[in-house]
Amino acid sequence: MATIIEALLAAIDHHQSGRLAEAATLYGRILEADPEQPDAAQFLGVLHAQTGRPADGARLLCRALALRPDSAGGHSNLAGARQTMGDAAGAEAGYARALRLDPLLADAHASRAAALRDLNRVPEAARSAQRALALLPASADALVNLAESALAGRRGEEAERAARRAAALAPGSPAAWMMLGSACAAQKRWDEAEAAYRAALDLAPGYGAAWGNLGSLLAGLGRFEEALAAFATAEERGFSGPSLWSARGNARLAMARPAEALADFDRVLQARPGDAGMRWNRGFARLLAGDCEGGWPEFDWRRHDARAEPPWRRFAQPTWTGGDIAGRTILLYAEQGLGDTLQFVRYVPLLAARGARVILEVQRPLMSVMSDLPGVERLIARGDPLPNFDLECPLMSLPRAFGTKLDDVPAAVPYLRADPQRAAAWSERLADGQLTGGQGLRVGLVWAGNPRFPGDALRSPRLAGLRPVLDVPGVRFFGLQKGPGREDLERVPTPSAFTDLGPDIADFADTAAIMANLDLVISSCTGPAHLAGALGVPVWVVLPLSPDWRWLLGRGDSPWYPTARLFRQTCVGDWAEVAGRVADALRAAALTT
Repeated sequence: MATIIEALLAAIDHHQSGRLAEAATLYGRILEADPEQPDAAQFLGVLHAQTGRPADGARLLCRALALRPDSAGGHSNLAGARQTMGDAAGAEAGYARALRLDPLLADAHASRAAALRDLNRVPEAARSAQRALALLPASADALVNLAESALAGRRGEEAERAARRAAALAPGSPAAWMMLGSACAAQKRWDEAEAAYRAALDLAPGYGAAWGNLGSLLAGLGRFEEALAAFATAEERGFSGPSLWSARGNARLAMARPAEALADFDRVLQARPGDAGMRWNRGFARLLAGDCEGGWPEFDWRRHDARAEPPWRRFAQPTWTGGDIAGRTILLYAEQGLGDTLQFVRYVPLLAARGARVILEVQRPLMSVMSDLPGVERLIARGDPLPNFDLECPLMSLPRAFGTKLDDVPAAVPYLRADPQRAAAWSERLADGQLTGGQGLRVGLVWAGNPRFPGDALRSPRLAGLRPVLDVPGVRFFGLQKGPGREDLERVPTPSAFTDLGPDIADFADTAAIMANLDLVISSCTGPAHLAGALGVPVWVVLPLSPDWRWLLGRGDSPWYPTARLFRQTCVGDWAEVAGRVADALRAAALTT
């Protein structure tokens, strides 16, 4: 009959060779024979932590430490289990205790780096990983943690170098491959990232963190059903927590499921009550669902998000949140995209009607089109010196200050007007039938937004996505696309009925003057769609399955723009079906003119 020591050696051999079930069985039998055998308790605890049972592992590791309290390795292993359970502070304390007992324990230095990083102590994390490498230059774990510290500092190339070294030293290390995937993802090399994550999962199908990272990647690529399946597998494998809930909430929001997204965001906030970005996300979800009363206060948390780029502006003057403003000077200022500014300057005349003196600061490209906006005492471009003022308010906080609900949106249009001289000049040019080889319904077309906007790949159909619309007879099409997206004209053939006006559009005032002479504008969710709506020009907006919050869900009109008609995707990424419905509607409109 084998002695306990022989059985323990056999169990360790099974464990190191990946025969985990056999190892667990032997460790269990040893503990049945000798409940105070510290090595069997410790190694079985490690095995449980490795296989998605960190709580069971922690109990056994505590039992082992009660038998051998000065074991540096035991404290390090218990810290690892706590780290797996999401207790970064407890893990860091455990690693620190292990290193007090044995300062040369390279694995503890390496693992402590991960705990420090989770606590947002990034410089300390990098030093801990470097210390591990100094002690053990061939430590794949230390390289993995060094890579993760570099990622936390947004140094993708440095992270990739460390991860590739780790994978070369330990090609069987799932953590090395997972970190390589994250480094590639940080550099937007999506295919390589997915391949690395899947390599990690080939090595360790139960690796919950890799399933979670894969889910986040797939969600970012618009493969939402696959992403949700990956998130579910991650939780089944014991990996959960705020990062997963946040990523899954964002995926559900992108699938037009705001109620489910809110449930995930709520879980994050239970763990991180002060997370301003998550409160902002809740605002998106509530507003998308039409809950203005609950959405506007959450949406205002954006101003407290320290991670925003560029940082939110801070003023000594108080923010106007409603109430009497007569005789006071208020600075209203743009904060995000051009479309946001075009949408919310509708509140300027309302403030002026309350007796306020309005200083309006907008993005420089919008200066020309805002020059005649009623109620503006002084118009300045963002970045120019500010005059004196009493109160401040970002444009996108005005709906909350006015208590706006869906049934009382200030939607009188037009609230912007085209310059009469420019409009007359464009009228003469567009009347020339030679521009497009004939007469017909005049339709402007915009197919792409700002590629720096998160999710632009999902919201912009590009010219290829709307190409079937150009085949509708009896229509004169005018391309209004500026900036990114114009390269599509080199790849997508256009019919004789299409004229590209982009090179001749000097600014938004030109675009407004053209729109004033059109029968219809067809646009993706971007600035020109808002301009058309503000001008009171008929506009058809093509939208992804889950649009920006302002377009709401399940309706073909917009409370913000009475002249808008919305064409929504019914399946993520399917612009062909949307273009078919737009073409049918346009064909019917052309027949009636």
